[in-house]
Amino acid sequence: MELPFTGGAYTSYSTNVNAQRCVNLFPAIEKQDAKNPVVLYGTAGLVEFSDLATEGAFTIARGAWEFGDVLYVVLGPDVYSVTSAGVRTNIGSITTSTGNVFLADNGTEVIIVDGSAFGYLITAGVLAVIADADFPVASSVTFQDGYFIITKTDTGQIWISGLYDGTDWDALDFDTAEASPDNAKVVISNSHDLWIFGGKTAEIYYNSGNADFPFTRIPGGLVELGIEAAASALKINGIIYWLSTEKRVVRTRGYQFDTVSTPQIDYYISTYTTTSDARAFSYQALGHIFYVLTFPTEDKTWVYDVTTEIWHEWQSYVSSSGVVAGWGKHRANCIVKFGDDYIAGDYENGKLYTIDIDTYTDYTEDVRRIRASQVINKDRFYVIWHSLEIEFESGAGLISGYGSNPTAVLQWSDDGGHTWSNEHSTYIGDIGEYKNRARWRRMGKSRNRVLKVTVSDPIKVVILGAYAELEECVA
Repeated sequence: MELPFTGGAYTSYSTNVNAQRCVNLFPAIEKQDAKNPVVLYGTAGLVEFSDLATEGAFTIARGAWEFGDVLYVVLGPDVYSVTSAGVRTNIGSITTSTGNVFLADNGTEVIIVDGSAFGYLITAGVLAVIADADFPVASSVTFQDGYFIITKTDTGQIWISGLYDGTDWDALDFDTAEASPDNAKVVISNSHDLWIFGGKTAEIYYNSGNADFPFTRIPGGLVELGIEAAASALKINGIIYWLSTEKRVVRTRGYQFDTVSTPQIDYYISTYTTTSDARAFSYQALGHIFYVLTFPTEDKTWVYDVTTEIWHEWQSYVSSSGVVAGWGKHRANCIVKFGDDYIAGDYENGKLYTIDIDTYTDYTEDVRRIRASQVINKDRFYVIWHSLEIEFESGAGLISGYGSNPTAVLQWSDDGGHTWSNEHSTYIGDIGEYKNRARWRRMGKSRNRVLKVTVSDPIKVVILGAYAELEECVA
């Protein structure tokens, strides 16, 4: 019989603490006529693109911005220009070395704000402090209709620059979002609307052409839900996603919102001690668009597939000196599209990576892919498990070395994922062995069972489904 094995992470609320995990695998809906139409693909790996740490002492990639054929990257306090060949040049530094940075451009200038008393412009590849004494302490920035628009730190105010001039700021060119007495945390331009997110609400402005201040709040343009983490707000295809103050991931729906996180994922996020530092970015692979939400302090990365509306986890292994080895958040601390590629900046080592779906390691580290199924039962009767087959896209082994004899490791739990059986390995198939079948036999008896399969070999992993030979029995 075909089993309900493939799927996303925590698709519904459950007390089964380790059921329905999907780690370094993302679901794609492909088998429309099948009982379980979901296929699991391995997430993309990382290939070194440039090593900025060789130029200085700082290692945390805080933000990046594509500007023509140059990538600008903020690494600690240092700002680099990077060519499409990965050649890097340190062009100067900003005041802060940690925390959020926001970047935008107006076609000729790139602006950087970091919540300090200074703003910075890159013009013709040269970094300089914004010298205008009227420039406020800026917590975020965006661009629309010829203006840089910033949120002033610890106020509800939005300020605008001169028209196509990031050096020009006027002490009277601001407005205050006043629907709620909360501070403006971040501003995003979306389809010629300005979304101003505060701790309690979001207000929507448009360009009214008013001579005193060109942006005016849309009548009824108020969402009574705030933002928890300023850097969690991200625009994807005209829709803004963010982590709300209610610890749910939501997205805009016209001038309102709906929730995209599941109750179980909401529960996990609610248990985190620190959520205000959550960061969001996006990338694409195999036609899927992903909203990536990483929690630096909590060492966790969740990914929402905008294409399928299914969640999965993204993990990396850390084994560098000075850090306790283990699995945690993904290495990406920022992601930006640069040319035809997506470039990720590492959170600790100063490296930039190309995100590559045909790479099966995170730079030099292995990638562990885990699928733990929902609870499997047969009308709650006890059944004998004569055999289990997990259908992989076989024949994907490497020619030699680690990965040339790939295996899958199976465990099962009969108590909802609280305890697990011993590990049972089976062969997936060498390169070219397309008819190989990954099977396990004599798996005992159960009434409710969760299956967990793990693949760590650096190979292409595609899980098509699972099938079992079961026999009903008397308890």
